[in-house]
Amino acid sequence: MKSNDCPVRIPQGFQALFVLICLTCLGCSGFITEYGESDGVQGNQSLNGFGAFRNAIGQSETAPEVTINTRDLSRLSSRAERFDTLVWIPKAWPPANEAAVTTWLNRWLRKGQKSIVFVVPDGGSTEAYFREAASVAPPQQRLEYRRRLANLINERLLEDGQRRDVRLGDWFVAEALPYRQILSDRRIADYDLSEVPDRESSASGQDLNDDSIDIGEIEMVDIDDEQLLAEIDELLDMADDEAELPAEIVDPIQFESLGQETTPRSGNRKLLTTLARITDSRWADSQILVVASGGLITNYAMTAAPANELANEISDSISRTAKANDNEGKKIEIAFLSSDEGPVPVSNLQPGAPVATGMELLTTWPLSLVTMHGVFLGVVMCLMLLPVFGRARQVTYNRTTHFGNHLSAMAALMRRSDRNVNGTLFARTKISQYLKVVRGETSGPWVMPESKDKN
Repeated sequence: MKSNDCPVRIPQGFQALFVLICLTCLGCSGFITEYGESDGVQGNQSLNGFGAFRNAIGQSETAPEVTINTRDLSRLSSRAERFDTLVWIPKAWPPANEAAVTTWLNRWLRKGQKSIVFVVPDGGSTEAYFREAASVAPPQQRLEYRRRLANLINERLLEDGQRRDVRLGDWFVAEALPYRQILSDRRIADYDLSEVPDRESSASGQDLNDDSIDIGEIEMVDIDDEQLLAEIDELLDMADDEAELPAEIVDPIQFESLGQETTPRSGNRKLLTTLARITDSRWADSQILVVASGGLITNYAMTAAPANELANEISDSISRTAKANDNEGKKIEIAFLSSDEGPVPVSNLQPGAPVATGMELLTTWPLSLVTMHGVFLGVVMCLMLLPVFGRARQVTYNRTTHFGNHLSAMAALMRRSDRNVNGTLFARTKISQYLKVVRGETSGPWVMPESKDKN
């Protein structure tokens, strides 16, 4: 992206140091290269993640006092309409229900002061990483990195011939380049942005009379008469607004290039549009910002200054569209949507009071009373099953077959019969007899004289 001001350049020494740190910590195959995530481990640690871009647009330089909150979005529903900005990062194109998604986005943009940031999917920055790594890697690893780079180049050359244009409704088209453009500062571009050439003058995203939408792609819900009348009035107002447009305005959709790069293509010098802005006179100050390729703002690209400048420009445009500067302390809600070849869930809530479903039923009467008692009993059970801390106590078990227990019992009985001399005398006599007969002893402390034995 070109600017009249001198761009901030990171010294080559720091760039080489960054790559060396990556090589040391990650190696050739121990790092993540998944594309499209903006949160979690893959979003923050992957070369092709968008965690750095998400953190960058969460700060507005023109309105630093504005609070910007970001969160993930998995479904386009009535609850998603409260967001001010939707960042759509598809992993593949197109989704299975492109028409339904376009219809929902068009209706959402008509609410006014909304922004959509669309990142055109591409191959990511893996090739750019290995290209720089091969030049700064240690000599003993340089051959391996060059081999990996050659494999990535071969795979990319095969994909170049199969790359197709990316088009979202009648808003814009991302034209596939014949081959990947290697831009400065670790950025790559696979597409060039332009307006739709065959758009009719009456088209704006999705025409109100368009019958090409598959009804099965949208979850149908029951709508009461009041809501139906309100939607009809809204459509009539839109039709009146279109009728009041001046005759000289043929196309209400305006395409504006915000960022361009001069790159050689087919031997000629041509401007490559990397950031575009689409507006519509029927959107009430809403806009669509399109990034030409994901490789312009991946985590690897965000380590250089131009990608950060692009993210700051997007953040400032979002803040201006939401009119955050007019309301001090305003919060801007940004949702991040990631999709693949499958359908993007699109649904609408039923009118009236929301109905609890799933686990939410446990919070409604009468299950809420059962839930409260169940939680209390669960806490009691946990307290009962808590282990006893400290050294385990040795438990002595009484074995009835142990002969020592028999001797102890006999000794206790004999002690109780001390008053009766016959019990003690009987025991001494038996011990003396055992010593004489079994062991053959004739004298000792337990051997009784012969005369006493006879008695």
